[in-house]
Amino acid sequence: MQPKNLLLSLLFITLISPFAYGQETPETPEEKLSLDAGTIESQFDYITTKSNSFQEYKVVKKTWLSKLESNILDSINKMKSELSEMNSAALASKKEMSSLQAETEAARSNLETAVATKNSISFLGIQTHKSLYNSIMWGLVLGLAALLFFFVYRFKSSHAVTADAVKTLEETKQEFETHRKKALEREQKLNRRLQDELNRQMS
Repeated sequence: MQPKNLLLSLLFITLISPFAYGQETPETPEEKLSLDAGTIESQFDYITTKSNSFQEYKVVKKTWLSKLESNILDSINKMKSELSEMNSAALASKKEMSSLQAETEAARSNLETAVATKNSISFLGIQTHKSLYNSIMWGLVLGLAALLFFFVYRFKSSHAVTADAVKTLEETKQEFETHRKKALEREQKLNRRLQDELNRQMS
């Protein structure tokens, strides 16, 4: 991966770090900064702190960029895995909701059939009064309806989280493109200034 793409990935991880780590991490003292541990933000702080300076720019070791790139890719893969799990959970909830809807409709149909029969009916081989039978069936319907509403709520919550995550990713991609263009311009300016400085020293 080229340095400009690495910087874009770094910006992405910095933006989504609250999702990846669950909560903000306290600021890390300089002496504890490392590329082998900590958040992506702290690893970026390590690079900016330890890198040499050239005018208003930082000169970063390639090995550090490679290490940071690997860490960023690991974090992105983790996010993708979590999004995949959320999508799977949403699909499972949707299937359960459909099953409960079918069961609810079946129970309602049975109830309507029971209402049309005589007061005393056979329920599980036992003669049961119509009012008691209706109470049992309505209890089943209400119980299934409660379960249905619960899974509908769970499905909507999972879908909302997934939609927000997708929206965040799309917004981040746009920010990446803007940042990539700016980073390319800065890189070109730096190369020209370095070349001018070399030409001036050689003349």
